[in-house]
Amino acid sequence: MTSQRNKPGQGSVYQRKDGYFVAQVHIGVDDNGKAKYARRTFKTEGEALQWRDQALVEYRQGIFVIPTTVTFAEWLDIWLEQYVKPNVRPKTWESYEYITRLHLKPKLGNVKVQALQTTQLQRLLNEKRQSGLATRTVELILTTAKTALKQAIHDELINKNIADHVRKPKPSPKPISVFTIDQMKEFMFVAEEDRLWIAFKLLLGTGMRVGELLALKWGDINLERGHIDVTKGTVLVKNEHGPNKTHQIIQEPKTKNGYRRIPITEDLVRQLKRWQVLQYIERMGEGEEYEDDGLVVTTKKGRMVSQRNLATKFHRLLDKAEIPKTNLHSLRHTYATRLLEAGVHPKVVQELLGHGSIRITLDTYSHVLPDVKKQAIVKIEGMLSPRKMGNMVG
Repeated sequence: MTSQRNKPGQGSVYQRKDGYFVAQVHIGVDDNGKAKYARRTFKTEGEALQWRDQALVEYRQGIFVIPTTVTFAEWLDIWLEQYVKPNVRPKTWESYEYITRLHLKPKLGNVKVQALQTTQLQRLLNEKRQSGLATRTVELILTTAKTALKQAIHDELINKNIADHVRKPKPSPKPISVFTIDQMKEFMFVAEEDRLWIAFKLLLGTGMRVGELLALKWGDINLERGHIDVTKGTVLVKNEHGPNKTHQIIQEPKTKNGYRRIPITEDLVRQLKRWQVLQYIERMGEGEEYEDDGLVVTTKKGRMVSQRNLATKFHRLLDKAEIPKTNLHSLRHTYATRLLEAGVHPKVVQELLGHGSIRITLDTYSHVLPDVKKQAIVKIEGMLSPRKMGNMVG
């Protein structure tokens, strides 16, 4: 067909000597006043004409993007390095990097970012869900893709986010482990023999996350008024230097809900005072080798206890108490369950746990609510009944 390359402000299609068709759209002029074109090559004239017409419509609407050969994998690398790494916490960066490397790149990495389709991402999420991957991880895959593509729109690589129309996987209820009252008593009886008994007492008596416990300092505790202020937490991040692959760091909560005040019982106050004395004796015994950072839960030398070591101790104590194996988080679940069973309002439980919304609390502890409802019914039993017939006579 006839070449129409030199018509500023319009689009044209022409055939090359090798038989391929080139569609081009005039998109303005450069600094030297020379016309600039956006071009794409197609096997058929029909495809070229279709792209040209669509490009002209988008150009007039102000949503046209210049064609690029950048793949989704290449864009993910750019996004991670330039937009994510300098602006987020180390743990968040690791999460994004892990998701892109293990889940997004293997299946969709070779697809050009401008050719990526909703159906491709939806298919990937469906496959991941069907393979047994946790709902939370599948949601993170979608969130990562959506966030990366949102930035691609700002960088004018694409004009729409195909992840916006992907359907989230249906969450499947995850069973939680909760100690019975007898198991609580047996566990704490056995835990008293361990040097770090106070750690387990605090987890069971406050519902704190393990990371929050390990970052807790004496300055966060008011023993006179009986409360603990949660202001920080520990996370495990990759160690770029040194022999260990990972190390623990202290950071502030991700959201404002993480900051909270937790009342504690008189018994827990007494236990903390007892631990304070024992810790002082250890500090005097170690002398200059003791690292006093004001932490509550420490090694004998005052250093921060690792989550892994605390979990190992926990599992040994479970075996000794003949309690089925579970994780440290079950102590937090047990705390919340006991509160709800005692009739504490879910909103109060939400605030004590630091949940982002009451919906999270209700969904997590839905197993308790039927019993709570039954207790409520028992309390109003008889209130709606009429007075005894004998009292009504005469």
